[in-house]
Amino acid sequence: MTTDVMAPAKAALAEILEPSRGDVSRPRASSAYFRGSSGGQIHLAGWNPALREPWHDVRAAWVQAAARAVEAAQNSGWIAGGVNTAVANVVGSGLKLNAKPDYEQLGWTAADAMQWSRRVEARFNEWCENPYECDVAGRMTFGQMQAAAYRSWLAYGETLALIPLIQRSGAASRTKVLLAPPNRLATTTLEPRVIHGVIVDVDGLTIGYRFLKRNPWGGDEEIEIAARDRDARPQVVHVFDGAVGQVRGISPLAPVLKVTRQYDQLADATLTTTLLQTVFAATLTSDSLGENAFEGLNPSIKNTGASAGVEAYMESRAQWYEAAESIDLGVHGRVATLFPGDKFEFNAAKTPNDNYERFSKGLLREIAKGLGVTYEDFTGDYSQVTYSSALMSRNANWPLTLYRRKHLATPLPRAVYEAWLEEEIGTGRTPFPGGLQAFLAQRAAVCRAEWHGPAKPVADDLKSAKAQDIRLKLGTATLASLAAEEGGDWEDNADQLAREVAAFRERGLMHPFVAEVEKAKSAATEREEDDEEEREDA
Repeated sequence: MTTDVMAPAKAALAEILEPSRGDVSRPRASSAYFRGSSGGQIHLAGWNPALREPWHDVRAAWVQAAARAVEAAQNSGWIAGGVNTAVANVVGSGLKLNAKPDYEQLGWTAADAMQWSRRVEARFNEWCENPYECDVAGRMTFGQMQAAAYRSWLAYGETLALIPLIQRSGAASRTKVLLAPPNRLATTTLEPRVIHGVIVDVDGLTIGYRFLKRNPWGGDEEIEIAARDRDARPQVVHVFDGAVGQVRGISPLAPVLKVTRQYDQLADATLTTTLLQTVFAATLTSDSLGENAFEGLNPSIKNTGASAGVEAYMESRAQWYEAAESIDLGVHGRVATLFPGDKFEFNAAKTPNDNYERFSKGLLREIAKGLGVTYEDFTGDYSQVTYSSALMSRNANWPLTLYRRKHLATPLPRAVYEAWLEEEIGTGRTPFPGGLQAFLAQRAAVCRAEWHGPAKPVADDLKSAKAQDIRLKLGTATLASLAAEEGGDWEDNADQLAREVAAFRERGLMHPFVAEVEKAKSAATEREEDDEEEREDA
């Protein structure tokens, strides 16, 4: 007979892991999400969303979300103003090109790269400022198109543009930009290659799009346009932000559309209450059933014999109410005399509650968050703002502005710059070592660039300037980083400063910057002389 030496230990372990069912007073440790009503399950009752692929959710809600967001931007003053603020913060008058080709990979010197970059920037800016050159319709500058594209992202959750080649009399460049509303993308889904109008390959790479094109009979027909041509030149720009697995975007206003409606309803209710407060009703109570009382209630029954009894009283009462007119907002100060048993009093509409301002501010804060702007910029309410609070608010919101500028506003000008530069080099208008074939072989290195937008908002210019000066002296900031915060380029600033200093000297004047430098030198010289005198005296 074999004895299990581990039997006592196993029994003890079983006792610990599986307590006796009869021992109901003994607590049992447990750990789980949503642990019943005591753990909050009662508050989650009825909240049972389906878990699906992100593109399924976007496809199901896209049309309704886009339509509601567009309508809100068109008819809500708060949303329209917030959109304008968001566009001004992220895009401004248009992102500015700062070409940064990888000159080491290209085999260039730094001086050659700088000279080539300045030429390209000047030509590209000239193209951007001419609507006839850059816009298919010839109406907008490229800066205006960037702003319109970001507005499209706020409303639809997507930016959509085509970059066709169009020969136009009087235009040097064939590269043009055509902004398209995202609702011109088809909603066709033929898994796994076509998802919500986007054509992908076996790896999930977007290789084309299905567009809706008007046919001669007034309907729409689907056409396919490749994302890039055979030389990898971008033809369609499709920008969105979202979760893993999405192929289309959805409006960032979607989560706050309900809040927008709530605010409108609150404002309408408050306005109605305010109007009602200008109207009052006065009621008169009379305990007399005599002739005078009846005459006061209804002059038409005068001298009919008020003592005729209850039947005459009820008949008169019914006639009075039939003849009585309802209160009209257009008629103010109406006095109504009522039957005995009522009271004489003034009745006015009351304000719903004292929490209106706090509640409305909460709604506006949520809308501002959805738009990606600060509450103060969104509402224009700076009554409770100090320098510290304004600085904290803008500093906290600035990373979001930079994120949206880089990932949502920059892709359009980057793709357009790439397509434009390919044509410039291919036609020889912009010289490039090796020509077009060398450019195609090193496209990424040549097209590398930075895109600068509006400067970071500041609450106090003097304090901000002092902070920048300290950071620069401590080495925690550079001229490049500080210029980027201001929406500029330090090399452009240095070149412009040199030109201004030279112009001042030609006119026999001293530039303020030079005067400040000379002042600092003079102060340093005086300190050295004082130190020398002290050493001699010692």
